[in-house]
Amino acid sequence: MTNIKKYAPKLLGFVVVVIFFVICAYPIVWMVLCSLKGEGEFYTNIWGIPETFMFENYLKAWQQGELGQKFLNSFIVTVGAILLMVPVNCCAAYAIGRLKFKYRSIIYIYLLMGIMIPSGVLGIPTYQVALALGLNNSLIGLILVYASGSIAMGIFIMRSFFISLPQGLEEAAMIDGATRFQCFTRVILPLAKPGIVTQIIFSGLGYWNEYYYANLLLTDESLRTLPVAASNFMGRHNIEYTTLFAALVIITIPAIIVYFVCQKSFVEGLSAGAMKG
Repeated sequence: MTNIKKYAPKLLGFVVVVIFFVICAYPIVWMVLCSLKGEGEFYTNIWGIPETFMFENYLKAWQQGELGQKFLNSFIVTVGAILLMVPVNCCAAYAIGRLKFKYRSIIYIYLLMGIMIPSGVLGIPTYQVALALGLNNSLIGLILVYASGSIAMGIFIMRSFFISLPQGLEEAAMIDGATRFQCFTRVILPLAKPGIVTQIIFSGLGYWNEYYYANLLLTDESLRTLPVAASNFMGRHNIEYTTLFAALVIITIPAIIVYFVCQKSFVEGLSAGAMKG
């Protein structure tokens, strides 16, 4: 009886974790299995394992959707937005978290209000501004939109790391002759690496999978990104589900690889942010 009471909470926790794992993993497994079926088998054996693995669906999806160019566009937009977003957010969060100046709290609250505004509400104003500045139908315009949309959350994440670091670190560096900027780049930023990785993963995956603004701002087919390309497989009267699922698998694989490669830093960033926030 004692052993049952001892191991019951662990067993219950294990069962709960397994249930959530199945709930999260099964849609991905189902998507992969459907991508390997023939068009006819998809309707007759929608939940089962393919009788014949149709790997040619991936080649068909790659060629039909012109995913090579779309892949390059998504890569350029994602990397470009990250390279612009990270320095801006780190500098702004450092100023708000470590420097003392008038209206600092008001500025921080104003920036945090951006988290509460749904992105869809800003669609028309964003398009009007991009049109006025000549940034519509260009990858640079989409990069600027993505990077600006991540400012609020990025500052919120990085500020939690910066305010937790002892002030003595910068004071000691300044005594040794370092400037404020050198303290920021050589002392503070290396210690905030988990926070930087966290916002890169959060924002980067968001950029990679973003559809609304990519479809709104990019009208040239050669400039469109992967999520928009996936919608091209859904015709007005007919949907090639097997080809569509093959395209979705191709789009999802880079995100999964990035997550597993950066998993350790990502978990460290979330844990540190929770304790420091």
